[in-house]
Amino acid sequence: MSKDTKVIVIIGGGASGFFAAIEAASTLKSQGIEGEVHIFESAPRFLNKVKISGGGRCNVTHNQFDTTLFCQNYPRGKHELRSPFTKFQALDTVEWFKKRNVKLVAEEDGRMFPSTNKSDTIIECFMTQAQSLNVELHPRCGVQKITKQDGLFHLEIKNYKPISAHKVLIATGSSKAGYTLASSLGHKITELAPSLFSFKIKDALFRDLSGVSFQNAILSLKADGKKFTQQGPTLITHHGLSGPAVLKLSAWAAREMKRDNYKARLLVNWSGIDSLVEITKAYDLLKNKNLNTLIKNASPTFFTKRFWHNFLDYVGIEQDRKWSELSKKSFNKLIEYTKATPLDIQGQNRFKDEFVECGGVKGKEIDFKSMQSKICEGLFFSGEILDIDGITGGFNFQNAWTTGYIAGQSMAMDTLS
Repeated sequence: MSKDTKVIVIIGGGASGFFAAIEAASTLKSQGIEGEVHIFESAPRFLNKVKISGGGRCNVTHNQFDTTLFCQNYPRGKHELRSPFTKFQALDTVEWFKKRNVKLVAEEDGRMFPSTNKSDTIIECFMTQAQSLNVELHPRCGVQKITKQDGLFHLEIKNYKPISAHKVLIATGSSKAGYTLASSLGHKITELAPSLFSFKIKDALFRDLSGVSFQNAILSLKADGKKFTQQGPTLITHHGLSGPAVLKLSAWAAREMKRDNYKARLLVNWSGIDSLVEITKAYDLLKNKNLNTLIKNASPTFFTKRFWHNFLDYVGIEQDRKWSELSKKSFNKLIEYTKATPLDIQGQNRFKDEFVECGGVKGKEIDFKSMQSKICEGLFFSGEILDIDGITGGFNFQNAWTTGYIAGQSMAMDTLS
């Protein structure tokens, strides 16, 4: 390495770290700058989260190309991401992969996957790009300490010699090691809490109903004195409730639910019909059409037969009565509990591979035009180590790509000064 060689170190070999490394190396090359780009990863393999995300398919991004609307999918970080998304948004992600012969395909719900439906396609793309740009990869090499002296960063690394760098990017995701390194260089870490989790609920209503789903349920809860509501697909599981609506609700209420030790009263509107008048009309129509039918044999369209039978028991209605024999009081109770079934959340389950953490490096300490620290010049951040997290659907990866893209280019261009 000559005196003029610029050294860029990226800590973390995940989605954002790799994207940043590729952009940094590409920018150095295009500008004719002599430089080295290193990725140090503590794990034996790179891109672990990419590998398992989306059930091994990798939900790369979401096909919402209006950045204002896209930002609404981040419980924390929507204001900070406005500027970065003007430089690199979901549409740019699609084009970036297309130029590298990876086609992304949108599903009905907007999630975008590689056309091969294999996360290995994304990993191979990154590895090919990194190797062609001579990015130096160091697995099993966790950075243990960073100090700064005379404008250079000095890093102590497990299983590797000490190294000095002009620019350093911390892209360690939601890892304690990354937070420790950031704190050692003067940064504050905001309140941490798991996000995107399902609810533990033990209730007789769910007896033998695992796998039953509702297309448009309305869920609401109060945690730490705040009310949260979400609507969408909801699934009964062996442990309680899951599905997109539950995951969104958990994301928005992540910190508040943690403060309440994941205990809360959940109200579920199974019908997805917000108006009490409209729910009443639906039941009136059902009753009048089936006056001589047993209640258990004529259910609303928004319930499955299995759920309907459990629901009748839950509400306390005799299943073998005819609809014509149903009292006004029981009829009103059906409507009341359809709109708002009270259930007690007793805890949380992490949802498959969607292990997202809310909290991280404080946004006010970062210049989001470059992803550079406002506290320590030459230090950059990208991805989930920041206090930014999105709901499920490709939004967390888009944060990784966008902030990695900007950080990578900024570090490379900054070496010119």
